[in-house]
Amino acid sequence: MMICTLISFFLYTQSTFGQNLSWNRPWPFVHETGATQPVSTDPDDPAIWVHPYRPDLSLIIGTDKTAMIGGLYVFDLNGVVQQHIGNIDRPNNVDIDYGFQINATHSIDLIVLTERIQKRLRIFSIDVSTRHVYEVPVTNPNVFVDSSGDHSAPMGIGLYKRRHDGKIYAIVSRKSGPSRGYLGQYELIWNGRSIDMKFIRYVGDFQGSEIESIVVDDQLGFVYYSDEGYGIRKYNIDPSHTDIAQVGLINTTNVWQGDSEGLALYTTSATDGYLIITDQLPNGSIFHFYERQGDNAYVQSIRTRADKTDGIDATSSYLEFSFI
Repeated sequence: MMICTLISFFLYTQSTFGQNLSWNRPWPFVHETGATQPVSTDPDDPAIWVHPYRPDLSLIIGTDKTAMIGGLYVFDLNGVVQQHIGNIDRPNNVDIDYGFQINATHSIDLIVLTERIQKRLRIFSIDVSTRHVYEVPVTNPNVFVDSSGDHSAPMGIGLYKRRHDGKIYAIVSRKSGPSRGYLGQYELIWNGRSIDMKFIRYVGDFQGSEIESIVVDDQLGFVYYSDEGYGIRKYNIDPSHTDIAQVGLINTTNVWQGDSEGLALYTTSATDGYLIITDQLPNGSIFHFYERQGDNAYVQSIRTRADKTDGIDATSSYLEFSFI
């Protein structure tokens, strides 16, 4: 089972959001450039780490979510496994953010994943000189501590770095939950020896089957998440924002053929780019593209050979790669 990562693409045929779209039309087919080496059992979610001054040394981080057998995989840009971190109790989703401040002169990049069975987050970082991934201690890693069962089991993860002060927040979804306040938001704080997780709030509505995929637009201050079987919801994510109501919805109910699954952002400027969403289908997931800006107008869709795609990631950074 291989992890495929969307690196770059071309878009065409502008369309209008809200039209009656013919989803069964023959969408353009895009063949994969390559794939990583396989993981042991059940790959779920990738994240791309871009090296600060050697893009060719960037890494792909992916989860293999079978409990205690899978783990976190680190691939180079040729798709070759560089590191495997095991003994993680059902690692589900993973996300990366940059520049977590340790002191006035030093910061680290964060890799954060959900460890579903243990109902907590695990946090890692990367030694830039060696590209070795190592674990960062967390004082209080558990999430949804006031809930039980599937309501306390974390699945999706998205990281938000606030522009004006650099604070980093983890946005976490759960296996199941209430119709209001489905996501948990936690501030990550360095205490001198480890990371503290400060609970901020619960946010977000739910009425589909489950919520797993989350992506955060740091620059514009929005979080998108896939309420599977219902639609893609959009909220202001800065906890100081006075508007806590939903600010956008891409409807997928009785429109898409499968679950609305993976979410990724492809930025073309500080304000423009594309929101990418997968329609999870066996032997050929469809990728739908929407504008990142404004009301997220629909742009185009493509067909792929990807089998029941879960998580996805995208980057507009120039990366030199030669997949196997």
